[in-house]
Amino acid sequence: MSLRTRFSLYCAIVLFAFSVLLTLLVAAAAFYDSKVSSQEAAFAKAEGASFEVRKIFSEAISKVGEVKTRWELTRPSRASVEKDLVDLFQNDKRFLGAGAVFEPNLFDGKDSSFIGRKGSNSNGRFVPYFHRSVKNPDEISLEESVYYDNTDESGNYYQIPKATLSDFVGEPYFYPLEGVNIFMISLIRPISRQGRFIGIVGLDLKLSDLEEELFSKRPFGDGHLALISPGGKYAVHGAKGILQGKNAGTPEVKDSIQKSLASGQPFAYLVEGGNSYIFPFSMGTYGKNWAIEVYVPDSVLWKDLGPIILRCLLITFALLPVCLYFLDRFFCKFVSEGLTEATTFADSLGAGNYSAQIPTRKFQDEIHHLFITLENMKEKLLAAIDQQIRSEKILRESAEIYSRNEIIRLQKEELEVALGELKTAQETLLRNERLAAIGRISGAVSHQINNPLGAIGASRENISFYVKRVVALLPFLFEYLSKGPESEREFFNITLKRTLENHKEQIGKKFRETRHSIEAFLKQEQIEEAGDKAAVVAELGFADCPEFILQLCRCSEWERISEFLMAVRGLEISEEVIHRSTDRMYKIVSALETYSGIAKEDKERWIKVSDTMEVVLGVYEGAGGNRVTVERNYISEATMRCVPEDLVRLWTQIVDNAYQAMSGEGTLKVNIYDAESKVICEVEDSGSGIPKNIREKVGEVLSSGKSEGEGAGIGLAVAASISKKYGGSWNWESEPGCTIFRFSFPKSE
Repeated sequence: MSLRTRFSLYCAIVLFAFSVLLTLLVAAAAFYDSKVSSQEAAFAKAEGASFEVRKIFSEAISKVGEVKTRWELTRPSRASVEKDLVDLFQNDKRFLGAGAVFEPNLFDGKDSSFIGRKGSNSNGRFVPYFHRSVKNPDEISLEESVYYDNTDESGNYYQIPKATLSDFVGEPYFYPLEGVNIFMISLIRPISRQGRFIGIVGLDLKLSDLEEELFSKRPFGDGHLALISPGGKYAVHGAKGILQGKNAGTPEVKDSIQKSLASGQPFAYLVEGGNSYIFPFSMGTYGKNWAIEVYVPDSVLWKDLGPIILRCLLITFALLPVCLYFLDRFFCKFVSEGLTEATTFADSLGAGNYSAQIPTRKFQDEIHHLFITLENMKEKLLAAIDQQIRSEKILRESAEIYSRNEIIRLQKEELEVALGELKTAQETLLRNERLAAIGRISGAVSHQINNPLGAIGASRENISFYVKRVVALLPFLFEYLSKGPESEREFFNITLKRTLENHKEQIGKKFRETRHSIEAFLKQEQIEEAGDKAAVVAELGFADCPEFILQLCRCSEWERISEFLMAVRGLEISEEVIHRSTDRMYKIVSALETYSGIAKEDKERWIKVSDTMEVVLGVYEGAGGNRVTVERNYISEATMRCVPEDLVRLWTQIVDNAYQAMSGEGTLKVNIYDAESKVICEVEDSGSGIPKNIREKVGEVLSSGKSEGEGAGIGLAVAASISKKYGGSWNWESEPGCTIFRFSFPKSE
């Protein structure tokens, strides 16, 4: 067999096999794309149907919630309740009826007065149920609710809300009405007053109306939609209404569906002639998931696959002769011409032309062996010449390498000098930045300590004044207590004891309301100078005027008695102010001592990340006064092995920037939580945000958004370098009123 014939045969076999394989791959890809498209379309159908179902259920729960709230906040009559129940469903044809069940004698306490009344049971218990007539939907009938005291499933609609005080959406069930079994769902909400369960109110949804509205259309040709309850039963079936109320699939399929409902994850299974997709969804505050079932027949997947395969085969066999023709031309060009080139190459060698090159060939044929023989001849002839050329090339390359090494050495020395100068400048800038932060903290701390010192000084003067008043009134008090009536002495002792025990101080609007209330009471009791005496009683910290104070108000010595009590009250309040002020100064000094102690450490050790953040917040919170609100959310207990000073420096830069951005007034939120194998630290401030003109350079050295002279532009660069040192990363987001810096560190075991 000649070379040309063998080549043509191989090419024909390869092309035929490739065409068949390509057709199979195209068919598989088309089948997969069709299956994915059908699944996506099924999900879209399920999502649309679940949205409509949730909408209907939400409207029902919302309507019931309005009635529930109104009945909890007011005490309506039975007629008003019945009108509310009719209004719930009268204008919406989707709802079959509405009803309520109240505990015995807990609705209005008059059950015995309504015995025999329609809508009440034999004991007068209020249990009305209104529903539409089956034959005439515009006609509304009133019946007595049933099954509410049953302990089996028929009484769940009442017993479960009673036990849990939570909303209840029952399983679909058949309810006999006018001789017809109506398939429906009940949506129930509990009613309570002052934390005590008194009954339930609910709406009944007729599922046949829901089926006609949402599930009557047949998607994907012969497909269908169905609604599955949390118990794994069909509530609505768009193709087979006979399946309503029955289990969705075999017991194994039902178990898988209930697992899908519990986890909230979609589930698919094969059925005869197609695939069923289960898509769980939740409704409102009800704790159990429902699901939409979408059935997609296999005919959707195969209807376009046959034409695709036929087209691929026709195109392949149409192109096969063309490919063979061009391959033959390829053989003539590259094989025949190869033989000609071999002859020319041999002639060149014979003439002494050793620069000629042979083409590269991949096949071990006669031409290949011919070229190999000719090439060996050329290599032997050129061996000496090649050796000389390589020697000269090595000498030239050695000289070039030496020259380049010398240049690299000089550049290295220059870079080392520049790096040393850069490190010195960076340390100087960092030191200046830290000194500026310390200066701001020191000034703020000084201001914050002056405030409690001023309060202590003012309280000391008040104590001195009140002590003098107490001493001046003591002679009168001894005489009054020794000679006055026994009842007045007892009233005075009780008032003094209650005044000393009462540490609460009423101010502002609450004080004025209390004073007006006491004044009205004193005027009602015909007490003279009721306004002045009411002001004294309110100043003493009383929310009303008890009997022992009322009797003192009638006493002839009220003026000096009240003056003594006010002096004692003033001493108590002044002592409390001194206590709060000293506690405030102690917290500030304690935070500074902790901050200073950690700043002196220079060795790595295990430390909780939130502890380093708390050290910095303690200093700034003490220095920032009450104008900055700090909100902590420490969820993570993660620890890191690091130099504590490094993390303190990092948080100092971020918190200091936040305080400056807020101008010392706003809200600072700190969140520390775990995310997979990392611990995340977020610092959010309510400042003006990062200027847009420097956002691309945030974190770069000498890039600062502060006014000239206020920042060196190295704080965030230092924070970034510390984060990188411990294998962390950082990012930020900013807009006016909300800037967040987020640092991520790997968790250490």
